[in-house]
Amino acid sequence: MATKFLFAFIICVVALCCTFRDKQPAFVPVVGSPYDSAYNLIKEAEVLVKEGDLVLRNGQEFSSQLVKSFCRNDQSFSHAGLVFFRDGYPLVYHIVPSDDNPTKKLRVDSLKNFSNPRKNFGFGIYRYDLKQEEISQLRALVETWKDKEVVFDSTFNLKTDDQMYCSEMIKKGIERTTKNRVTIPTTKPTEKEAQFFAATLHLPIAYTSDLDVVAIDNLFVNPHCKQVRRFDFNPTK
Repeated sequence: MATKFLFAFIICVVALCCTFRDKQPAFVPVVGSPYDSAYNLIKEAEVLVKEGDLVLRNGQEFSSQLVKSFCRNDQSFSHAGLVFFRDGYPLVYHIVPSDDNPTKKLRVDSLKNFSNPRKNFGFGIYRYDLKQEEISQLRALVETWKDKEVVFDSTFNLKTDDQMYCSEMIKKGIERTTKNRVTIPTTKPTEKEAQFFAATLHLPIAYTSDLDVVAIDNLFVNPHCKQVRRFDFNPTK
């Protein structure tokens, strides 16, 4: 009798444990996180974004502020990428030299990671007036660059395709797939900027003075590019 009771008790305990384990959530989100509203904005963006869209972010790092200072018309953003979908999910293709990208290769991130509110003040979605076949060609070209493991170009040389920086990749991609129907201008450094580039990048002043750089605002301050929506993680009250 005691043996039967003990066996029944063990069965009940095992069943209870299994039931409890099955009901446990895989992940329990942090309630009341200061980033909750920011992540909700990113979820909204995931619904709005379309294939071939331009996505820009406003980084918190000091280097991001330097990048923005080079913009002549709109200093809202410091980095850019292009959106392409995989299995129905939007991914951002971009080139960035950072601590979490030591290889400096063209990389692919989720929109959530690209616009991480812990590292950015906000982000924006813009859309070029591209035809469907141009969008398909743009994706194929960017995928080719990814397969070739294009890396970040620290000399900002527009003549090379094996090394590019974020806005250079977008300029070349847009212009080549539209056969220059859509063009993106460049910005010339001032004398002080050329001196700063020369000292920072360890390049001859003659080289940096003659540079043509694709500033971030060159990408979206453009008659062929319209704003879809901007997202500010720290709106002014």
